[in-house]
Amino acid sequence: MGGAGEADRGGGEGEIGRGVKLSFFPLGFLLVVGSHSVGDAATAVATTAPAVSLAGDFGEPRVIVPASADPALAHHSWPKVVRAKDGTLVVAFVAERFHGFHGEGCPAVAISTNNGATFGAPTVLKRFTAKSEYTSAGNVALGLADDGAVVLLAMAYRGNAANTVDGWRSTDGGRTWAAADTATLDRNQTGSVFGGVPAVPGKGLAVFGHFRQGSLPQSQGLWLAWSEDGGKSWGKPRAFSEQGLFEPAFVFSGGRFIGLVRTKDTADHYVQFTSADFGASWQVTERGLTSEHAGPVSLPSPCLVTDPEQPGRLYALVSERFTDKTPGGLLGRVVLWTADAKELRWQRRGEVVRFPRTLGARRDITYAWMTPLGGGEWFAVFYCGLVHGPADIYGMKLRSAEGP
Repeated sequence: MGGAGEADRGGGEGEIGRGVKLSFFPLGFLLVVGSHSVGDAATAVATTAPAVSLAGDFGEPRVIVPASADPALAHHSWPKVVRAKDGTLVVAFVAERFHGFHGEGCPAVAISTNNGATFGAPTVLKRFTAKSEYTSAGNVALGLADDGAVVLLAMAYRGNAANTVDGWRSTDGGRTWAAADTATLDRNQTGSVFGGVPAVPGKGLAVFGHFRQGSLPQSQGLWLAWSEDGGKSWGKPRAFSEQGLFEPAFVFSGGRFIGLVRTKDTADHYVQFTSADFGASWQVTERGLTSEHAGPVSLPSPCLVTDPEQPGRLYALVSERFTDKTPGGLLGRVVLWTADAKELRWQRRGEVVRFPRTLGARRDITYAWMTPLGGGEWFAVFYCGLVHGPADIYGMKLRSAEGP
């Protein structure tokens, strides 16, 4: 199975879309969605044919953004999803040649204006190649500003030698994008960015990430940065852990930050962080949320979200990859958990996705995320495909009250 996006991945000079070379986005420059798409939807082909059921306890997921027909952009991975103020669903992900160092990954978006029934052809926001200063994008962070703008950040990197962070905003539901000022986060000052972009009353937007090799002054640990202008620009990152941790997913609920973070060895649990003073100090629970799987298991990529209709209610999508070789078993699964934000006693709700071994070589899986649609309904996304080849973005609706 493929490794974690942020640990394997990472703008400097790159191409914006196709055939347009640009060293950077001038602040305020607009990129029109649809002008540089990742290949026509008619020619893109889902990689999981013949059909293999991935259904869990909430229904059957489906391919919503099929792998591009262009081999350089065919591996779609590490998706995030958010529902914009106008109801548009925006999926952000990385479109690349393969999963790994120098995979030529590019931050891309696809939008749905019909509540997830269909998605338009994806659009590349910045192009990276093996000859770029940074040879691949990696993880992304996605959220909403108080003014309703969609805020997107993406890391890019050149192996373990260098890394950077780019950012954008969209005020029209993901149709057009303006570059953000990430000068405080770029060029080895951070590493990887991940998760949501929590809005904190009276403080602004927060974004989290982890340092990685090539970063200065530290090459591991976690960082937090603030934006006081809705994601148009970002303040200096502040380190708050020196542990070898990855892919921090944080929310702000009940007056404190709450986060789940992947361990260095991708163990069977997430480390849990909380802070009641906006990140000045932290309480850490080493085994914050632990898998109930009886066999060998590793947990990449936590997803942590708040329920806007139930203040204080948290949901986590836990991606699990199984390392045993039991015949007829699963490659992995995605499990829905819930907790009260005060007590943080996690309870399992059910399996959202099951990845059977009949998927064969399509072993690059999971990295689930979800966003509320209203009325107790959510839209979840994840990816599945080849490590060195095409991979699709899947989506599905689920209701938080459902499950076994």
